[in-house]
Order: sequence, then structure tokens, then C-alpha cells
Amino acid sequence: MKGVIVLALKEMVIETYGIDKWKNALAKAGIGEEPLIMPISNVDDQIFLRVVNSLCEVLNISFIQAADAFGDYWVTVYSQKMYRVYYENVKTAKEFLLKMDSVHVASTKSIPDANPPRFEYEWKDEKTLIMKYKSQRGLIDLMVGLIKGVGKLYKEDLKVTKLGSDKVGIVFP
Repeated sequence: MKGVIVLALKEMVIETYGIDKWKNALAKAGIGEEPLIMPISNVDDQIFLRVVNSLCEVLNISFIQAADAFGDYWVTVYSQKMYRVYYENVKTAKEFLLKMDSVHVASTKSIPDANPPRFEYEWKDEKTLIMKYKSQRGLIDLMVGLIKGVGKLYKEDLKVTKLGSDKVGIVFP
């Protein structure tokens, strides 16, 4: 996992809950001294998951609640500062989601060892999109949270449903 994800998580926790909660979660995850993480640094997926699970304990929230909070923060706050260019000329949640696979390819092309999730799309009907999540990480719940964040950003009431470990159904208004 790239460091940018961890940096966004850290920023969200500190801004929302305070630095003490972040430090408590790191300690609970067995991380004594916080390492210097750069956006393109590689962070072991298992360490990231340990930190997220520790945050869930410290904040007394479920993994799904954490995934929803992160998805909201990533889309509506963090990516607006870091990746604004990918939102330019996009007017709807549908339009944005349909370009996510190409965004992941383009945004990581020049980053060594980048392995972002990939997506495939299938229309169930004119309003229902099935997004297939292709990643070894198994973070489908994060994808659900991110899609909900996209709906919020575009002020659209998306109905987002996890359809298994690798698919999400999205019903557009």
C-alpha cells in the first residue's frame, strides 16, 4: 500500500479525534516510534490493517464505520487537495466512478511498485452499475466507503451495496 493512504488516514484521525487517539492506535498496533512515511513510500498492508483495527478499538467503531469515515474524508477532503485534477470536468458520481480504473492506472504510472486496485464495470440496468474490485488486499469495505464519499461529493444519493468480497452494486438516482 502506498504511504499516501496512511498519511490521509493519519490526517483524518488527528483532525477529527485528536493526536492522542492516533498515538494510542499506533501503540496498540505495536508501533512505538512512528516511521517517516512519504506519499510514494511502500507500507506493508498488514501493518496498515493493524493500525486501522487498532483505531477501531481506540475509537470504539467498527471496521465498516472506519471505512466509511475514511472514504468520506479521502474523497471530500484529502483528494481535493492532492488529486484535484482527476475531478476536473467531471459533473456526476457516475462519470467519476466510471473513470476510476483509468485514474488508478494514470496516477500510479510513474510510482515504483504501485499496485492499486483495478475495476471492471457491468451495467445491470440503466441505473445500476456493478463494479468489480480486483485486488489481493481484500479491502472491499474501503471501496464501499469511497463510493459513498463520491456520492456525497457530487451531492447524489447513491445506494451502495457490497455484493460479496469483490463486487459492489451502485444504484444512481
